[in-house]
Amino acid sequence: MPASALSAPAEEEADPRHRRGRRHRLGCIVLICLCAVLAGARSLTAVGPWATNAPQHTLARLGARTTCPELGVRTAPSTATIRRVLTSLDPTALTRMTTTADLAVLISDGKSVRGSRTRDHQSVHPLAAMTPTGNVASQVRVANKTSEIGALQDVLDGLDIEGSVVSADALHTQTDTAQHLVSERKAHYVLTVKRNQPTLFNQVKVLPWAKAPTLFTETSRGHGRQERRTVKVLTAPRITFPHAAQVLRVHRWVKELATGRVRRTYAYVITSLPAERANVARLAGLVRDHWRIEALHHVRDVSFGEDASRVRTGHGPQNMAMLRNLVIPLLAELGHTSIPEAVRWMSYEAFNRPLDLLGLA
Repeated sequence: MPASALSAPAEEEADPRHRRGRRHRLGCIVLICLCAVLAGARSLTAVGPWATNAPQHTLARLGARTTCPELGVRTAPSTATIRRVLTSLDPTALTRMTTTADLAVLISDGKSVRGSRTRDHQSVHPLAAMTPTGNVASQVRVANKTSEIGALQDVLDGLDIEGSVVSADALHTQTDTAQHLVSERKAHYVLTVKRNQPTLFNQVKVLPWAKAPTLFTETSRGHGRQERRTVKVLTAPRITFPHAAQVLRVHRWVKELATGRVRRTYAYVITSLPAERANVARLAGLVRDHWRIEALHHVRDVSFGEDASRVRTGHGPQNMAMLRNLVIPLLAELGHTSIPEAVRWMSYEAFNRPLDLLGLA
């Protein structure tokens, strides 16, 4: 996400503050939050001290407010201002300010922010449409996980997804969702099939997989385990699901290197993409991309303490989740062995490296 995206006209429209009370640009505040999270800030409380301690050369690169033109002195927004903006800023507006994503492939991903739960309210549960690289194209807040089904259409509203491929987990393997994506939005779907749709699951499971050749094999090694994935693909002429064209079976063989323990699992996936538009290698890649995005839940919890975060006010939980989603792909591009290692590296020069990564001159 280039920092130049924040200079879009959406910034002016998005600002929740009264025009007469704006002393600091919204874009500057958002950039401060991004830099602080890149440097390891896990909460709004931690973002404020990053801004307070930022040296003058950092504030200049951020475009902070000049309070003494004669001396060129700039002033950072206060912790209270940052908190007030992040808790009142519409998450949809924040998405528009920061998104320049390629929408060829979108992956639906929902995750509850457990620390946002209070005695009177359930945890905030954002649902995002993300690219395979982890960039957020759109995000909405839903009541809980079961409400994700209807919210998928909401998160895709306002996005031009004609010709795009939308990937989602088994919760969204619904006939209405398939019809909406293909018939109404002219997109394609890649949907996981599980037992929550028993008729469809049984139809897929009893297909002649034993006779189907293994068309794709992929191996990987890392994080203390060795994994091999084999993929078989069959056409879907008898599957009673709207616009179904192909069905995949992914066999995962995983060996824990420390214990020698082996796990074998099968995953079934259905897609509207015909064979001439998506061969087995592309389909395997789409499934792999979806699993990679789901794995970001662990990254957000371990590296940024998302479930432990006590941000609860207004739009704060959703906007902090959005900021975490934005920085993870940026950190991944640095080439470190893990996201925590990348965050530590950023923190060693907390007032320079985040700005360099965002392309701030």
